[in-house]
Amino acid sequence: MAIETSIWIYWLFCAIAMLLVIGKREFAYPLLSPNLSSPQKDKHYAIALILGWIATFIAATAYVLFTRKYETGNYKIVDLLVFSFSNGILEQFMFIFWLLLGCYLGKLYAPSSPKLIFTFGYISYAIFSGLIHALFWVTVLPHHEPVTLMPVALAVMSLLWMWLFWRYQALLPIIAMHAVIDLFTIGHLNFTWFESLQSSVQSLLG
Repeated sequence: MAIETSIWIYWLFCAIAMLLVIGKREFAYPLLSPNLSSPQKDKHYAIALILGWIATFIAATAYVLFTRKYETGNYKIVDLLVFSFSNGILEQFMFIFWLLLGCYLGKLYAPSSPKLIFTFGYISYAIFSGLIHALFWVTVLPHHEPVTLMPVALAVMSLLWMWLFWRYQALLPIIAMHAVIDLFTIGHLNFTWFESLQSSVQSLLG
């Protein structure tokens, strides 16, 4: 299997975070939205879910159309599927861990302000996500250069992911979204599927 050893080690730490989140879920519940209700009974849940999927596909499309590759990786299809499935689950739990940590700090600072609690949580997640991508993923993935506006697309996407979890505990949908964007991005870096489409779009844009 072509998946790098460093990625497996990272996933080990993500698995530890997953066990903490699951094992301490009674600690996590008070940090989530006080307006939590069954998603099926909340008309806004479907809207948030649709927006989450739209943002995910926009970010994935922008990545494969505008990210410049300087080399193509050596993953096989099985590596891509294992990566997308494993990272979609494990890294999403790591993201949730940092969200909850920030929510905990937010609750200490402003216990009666759900908006501030979520804001603290999102900032905590965003700091970790930014650092792990800048210091780890850039070094282990095939050499590439994302488009300048890519961080904005990812920030909007991840804001919706974290909102879906914090407000509705929509864990499975955001895991699926994470797996889908991994499938597109890692697929782009390791295969030639999107290169002709990318060239056509960039030619049209001049």
